[in-house]
Amino acid sequence: MAFVACSKEPPADKIKGSYGCEVHLYTRYMKNGKWRDTSYVSTSNNAVVIERIDDDHVSIKATSKKWGKAIAPVAGISDFNYQANFSGDGRDTLYLENGQKYPADISGTVSYESHDMAVSVRVPNFPNSGNKYILAFTNRKK
Repeated sequence: MAFVACSKEPPADKIKGSYGCEVHLYTRYMKNGKWRDTSYVSTSNNAVVIERIDDDHVSIKATSKKWGKAIAPVAGISDFNYQANFSGDGRDTLYLENGQKYPADISGTVSYESHDMAVSVRVPNFPNSGNKYILAFTNRKK
């Protein structure tokens, strides 16, 4: 009787890499005593870099030249056979802008075959944002 081991590529290996992307910023501003929602977009000088830590963990660095960067030293991965979802929370994840540091939550998904990527960075205590400051990184289809 012979046993043959099937080797399956770990999810961290399937999603690691550098992704050029655009970034949407969703936030609020105060006008006439009321919070108003707004959004902005940056289409250049943005990237998400995902590095393998082990089979089920990655580190993530999401950078926008215009709005700063988020760093998650460790994010856990869930494997769904066709894509991986990942997340890291404010205990370790930081959002950095103009020399200031803020706790952040990061989550995202990368599809294995097409490498479509979406990453969300939520910074709950960002000043003057009405508790809404979300950066959405997505890679553009070419």
